[in-house]
Amino acid sequence: MPIKKAYGYVTRINKGETQVLVFQHPIAEAGIQIPKGTVKSQEDAYQAVIREIKEETGWKIFVSRI
Repeated sequence: MPIKKAYGYVTRINKGETQVLVFQHPIAEAGIQIPKGTVKSQEDAYQAVIREIKEETGWKIFVSRI
């Protein structure tokens, strides 16, 4: 059975420039990452990426665009 993954790019405009959120994973070998993770059985990909962004950034409120 395949494992479904979801990921999202978090961006902002700062001083007229678009910036993309990346972070260093706590395990150094995992490198630089964007919010991502496994889609749970009760989720669709959209729900999963919103959950992952909340979990990995700590943000509760943000604007999502598809």
